[in-house]
Amino acid sequence: MLITIGSFDGFHKGHEKLFEVCRQNSQNNDWGIVTFSPHPSEYMGKLNHSMFTLNERGFLSEIFDVPKFLVFKFDEAFKNLSAEEFINILVKNFQVDGIVAGSDFHFGRERLGNADSLEKICGGRIKIFKLELFDKKIYSSTQAREKISSGEVEDVQKILGYPFFMISNVVHGNARGRTMNFPTANINLKNRIVPADGVYSTAVLINHEWHCGALSIGNNPTFGDVHETRAEVFITDFHGDIYGSELLILFLKRVRGIQTFETREALMTQINHDIETCEEIFKLKTLEAKKFLDRAQEIYYTKKKFAPEIINIKSCL
Repeated sequence: MLITIGSFDGFHKGHEKLFEVCRQNSQNNDWGIVTFSPHPSEYMGKLNHSMFTLNERGFLSEIFDVPKFLVFKFDEAFKNLSAEEFINILVKNFQVDGIVAGSDFHFGRERLGNADSLEKICGGRIKIFKLELFDKKIYSSTQAREKISSGEVEDVQKILGYPFFMISNVVHGNARGRTMNFPTANINLKNRIVPADGVYSTAVLINHEWHCGALSIGNNPTFGDVHETRAEVFITDFHGDIYGSELLILFLKRVRGIQTFETREALMTQINHDIETCEEIFKLKTLEAKKFLDRAQEIYYTKKKFAPEIINIKSCL
């Protein structure tokens, strides 16, 4: 099997080049991705959250038509493996006979394994494909995470090649939106990266159809009774009870930052304006991203969960 190895907390345009090389050089489409959970930097305390949850990463692997998505548990045992020991495990347990490596590729204890040292480590047992992939100033997961955290979701799409998204369930909120004739679905934000506070135009997949969503992230400063960051989405052309449901939400554009309004009426006026703006953006952006939306819609309903089984390295020794 031909593989490419990396943290892959989100596939961006540079990663697509790796996948293309894998497809072109694999026998009978026998190739895959080797990655880790949690993200190594998250395990080391250098990163708060990955760009996508493991379930979302599995969803992306389906969208990108990756035949095999192998996820190793990143713990102390894995951290202490040398590059050579890890290669031996891949050869022995997964019949790996080729590796596609980018120029910034590092692995193994103290990150001593890299594209240049692979041939020496592998001793001719494995074919190595080394390639210069992309300008890291343009295409990098670090850059994408920074853009998400600052709310620049349009720029994130330029890095990833598709809109940033969440797969998350609807939870109970204060039901205030219902009293204002804007019933919203409150989205679970636990244990994930969250875009900057603000109002976003989104695309929400419900019952095999994409709907426009006006999504607000923040703590409702006008009312002052919420002390944590929440996300709630008003789905403009949908009526129904979706509490407890899981939603696929694509972030298309940040409309504005969070504001404090002096009156409830002023807030309602602004919400009406936000909804109109979100609908205009939705019509434009969903046309631009139609290929991805069609593929996402097709894949999303194939199975309930996309998170792969996590491989414990001790079981491979």
